[in-house]
Amino acid sequence: MSRRIDDIRVCPVCNTGNPMLNVTCISCGGYIQDRVASLHLFQTLWMLIESPTKAMQRIIVAQQKNYVFPLQMIFGLAYVAFVFWYANIGLLIDDLQVLLVLVLILGPFTGIVIIMLLSLVAFVSLQIRKIAVIYREVRAVVSYAGFPVIVSVLFIFPAEVGIFGIYLFTNEPSPFAINPVVWGIIVGLDALLVVWSIVLLYIGIRLLTGISVTAVLITILIIIAALLPVIAIASIVSVYQGIV
Repeated sequence: MSRRIDDIRVCPVCNTGNPMLNVTCISCGGYIQDRVASLHLFQTLWMLIESPTKAMQRIIVAQQKNYVFPLQMIFGLAYVAFVFWYANIGLLIDDLQVLLVLVLILGPFTGIVIIMLLSLVAFVSLQIRKIAVIYREVRAVVSYAGFPVIVSVLFIFPAEVGIFGIYLFTNEPSPFAINPVVWGIIVGLDALLVVWSIVLLYIGIRLLTGISVTAVLITILIIIAALLPVIAIASIVSVYQGIV
C-alpha cells in the first residue's frame, strides 16, 4: 500500500504540485512553505488547541522535534497513576505519600519507554502496509498527541488526590462511593481529554501518511492494543487483591 497524497501544495515559482508536507519544491528546490527549524513549546501546545491540523503539520515538518522527551516524561506520570488506580494499588500500599513518590519516580522513565514503544508499533504497522514514514516523525506525533493527557495529570490529578486521598487508589471504599457526583464529573473530564488525544493522534497520522480514514483508524487501534498487556496485568493485580 503506497502513501496517498490527497492535497498538494503548488510551488509559486514553477507551479509544480508538491506533497503538503514538503518544505521545498521537488522540481525547482524553492521554498513552498516556511521552514520550521525548531518548535516553541507553549506556542505549539496552544496551537494544538487553536488549530490542531496546523500544529501537527508544524510538528511533522520541524527539523528539531523539541520537547518530545519532557512531554513523554509527564505523560508517564499519568500512565503510572492510571495503572495504580486501575490495579487498586492502595490496597497494597496504604500510604498516599509513598504512592505519589512512586508515581514521580516511575512515571518519567515509563513515559519515555511507553511512547517509544507505541511509536515503534505504529511505525512497524505502517511499514508492513508499505506506507513510507520516518520513525522520529511518528514519535513526535505520538508525543504531542499526548498533550491532553498531560493536561489531565497537571490539573485534574492533583484535584483527585486532594478530594479522595488514598481512596483514589482503592475500592474500599471507591471514589464513586465517597462522592459519586464529583467522581462522575472527573471521570467525564478525563474521558474527554483521552478522546481529544485520540483525535490529535488521528490528525497527526493522517497528515503524516495521507492514508484513508479507515487505515488511520486501524493504526490507532493497533497503538491502543499495544497498551492492553499492561492493563491486563493491572486487572490481575486488582483481582488478586480482591481475593486476598
